[in-house]
Amino acid sequence: MTTRTRAAHERQRTNGGAPRALRRGADRGDALRLLAALAKSGIAPANPTTCARPIIGADAGSRTARAALVGALLLAALAPAAEAQKAQWSDAVYVPGRWTAGRFVAAPTSNGNTDALALVMRVDYFTKAPRLRMEVRRSADGQTFGAPQVLLGNGADVQVVTAVGATPLARHALNNDTLVRAALAAASGGRLQGAANGRLVERLGGGAVGRVVFRRSVRSPAFDDAMLDPRNASAGRQFLSRSIASVGDQRSTAVVATAGARGVDRIQTPHGSVPVTPDSLAIKRMEAFPVSAMTLEEFLRQGALGPYAVRGDSTGGHQ
Repeated sequence: MTTRTRAAHERQRTNGGAPRALRRGADRGDALRLLAALAKSGIAPANPTTCARPIIGADAGSRTARAALVGALLLAALAPAAEAQKAQWSDAVYVPGRWTAGRFVAAPTSNGNTDALALVMRVDYFTKAPRLRMEVRRSADGQTFGAPQVLLGNGADVQVVTAVGATPLARHALNNDTLVRAALAAASGGRLQGAANGRLVERLGGGAVGRVVFRRSVRSPAFDDAMLDPRNASAGRQFLSRSIASVGDQRSTAVVATAGARGVDRIQTPHGSVPVTPDSLAIKRMEAFPVSAMTLEEFLRQGALGPYAVRGDSTGGHQ
């Protein structure tokens, strides 16, 4: 081993491989060197112990302020960085137009309150800044969503991840999809852009409506951090969101609506006890009427339920 190689190993051992206690000592040393520099500039006293002594004199107030400033700087130098918070939300993406016999027919408009909208995409976001995961589901016929495409990002670095590998977005076909680019901008840097819930209208350069997004956020995200890591072998195969999220808190409504199917013959309501006719076959009849995710979204929008209850142009931004 050469002298230069030994020196490199020694630096690695004393810096990167140093025990935590030694690293804390180095941090305190940095803080003391900062204090010495402040003392030379007249901001801090030359002897740090004077910060704790009674200050007597005409300039006691200014010296107290300087001591407080020094204390704040020391705390900032030694304090650990705050951990990024998780965020999770879903966007139902509409564009002006309609679906006709499985084909999309555009209907350009500048009216942000238009109801002539076609659901074309759903995007589920999972972020812990600056990291990001997007699960993009497109519709080709207006009836169903296709298989999700997964995008993982770390700041400006975004990759399209599949079960067989990852491709930088800049070299992937999705990079030319304006709707995907707009969806990515909604989570720039792994942070939610715009309102957390409700209707958001995004306009094109000439003022025409480009996208109308109905957004719903999850109050307490609990997804696994590993799903944000492109090095995780299963990140492209495991999907964090498998179905349309529930709309609001419907626990009490669900209990009442399914009472008969569960064999309950009497329920309590705000107006007293109400008899219910048990019907154990109701669930089987309901299962005979499958409802697609897109149909459910349209039902919610027509009924102004959940995120669809907020109307109007809430952003007015440009794509």
